[in-house]
Amino acid sequence: INAECMGEVIMSQELISRRRLQELVQQIDPREKLDPEVEELLLDLANDFIDNVARTSSSLAQHRKSDTLEVKDVKFNLENQWNIRVPGYGSEEAKPYKKQPVDPLHKQRMTLVKRTQTGAAKAAPK
Repeated sequence: INAECMGEVIMSQELISRRRLQELVQQIDPREKLDPEVEELLLDLANDFIDNVARTSSSLAQHRKSDTLEVKDVKFNLENQWNIRVPGYGSEEAKPYKKQPVDPLHKQRMTLVKRTQTGAAKAAPK
């Protein structure tokens, strides 16, 4: 998809239909019915979310100097802006934990505290 045209494509069509929303609700609970106001709100939220993701992802593609929106643009946007990880795209391995560097002054204080504690433990009556 051309990244520049993505916003125009999104705005020109309804992204989730009422019928599809009703099907999703039926999958969750077959007895559930949505009020028309709730249905309209959910449709607006879904369309706004998809529009936002598409526009931001398109901006990321343009930032990479690409005119093609790729999965990595959408994946990056979902993970960093929405904290959504989609399984099956990209590496599933956990990101390695980076141990924070210890400030030398903090290390010196901790050594002093440990010496004081061991000294106090030796001096304590038994």
